[in-house]
Amino acid sequence: DNPTGGGLPTAALTELTCSASSSGSHLLLGQLLAATRQHAQRAALIDPAERFDPESHPAAHLEHLVWARGGDVATALSVTDLFARDANLGLVVLDLRDADARQIRRVPAPLWYRLQRAVEGTELTLLVITARPLVPSATLRLQLTHPLNLNHLETERPALLPHLNVYLQRQRARSA
Repeated sequence: DNPTGGGLPTAALTELTCSASSSGSHLLLGQLLAATRQHAQRAALIDPAERFDPESHPAAHLEHLVWARGGDVATALSVTDLFARDANLGLVVLDLRDADARQIRRVPAPLWYRLQRAVEGTELTLLVITARPLVPSATLRLQLTHPLNLNHLETERPALLPHLNVYLQRQRARSA
């Protein structure tokens, strides 16, 4: 909440860049799923590389999660577009951290703007997780800057949250 002044915005596309695999993105995703359930909302996770580990999250956080896994980048973007237009969801997460770099480079910029427009005027939070900045239409870009170390393996998840180094890379004003 601190870098953004109150969590991720609704009706906007947010990008989270994580250059290191152990930077805490899975921990942050777990917190988002918990917050979504706390607000009695549903969530969708589009996971083309099948990185998500449901066993590492409490079952209660996963009760209303739609997990779309596998496929290529084009399919993942199509599924994200479909979910972004679903009024039953409060959170949609597209995880492209391990997606094929060549496929990502082929994504035309207008497609990102289409996703941005799909969530405008809604109560949906759309988050795209990437290895490096690539979403030109992101209203908010956050970066997890430092990996967690081996000492953190013994720490309970809630106690790890203050150790996440979240850097606000870009925040654009949204049109009214």
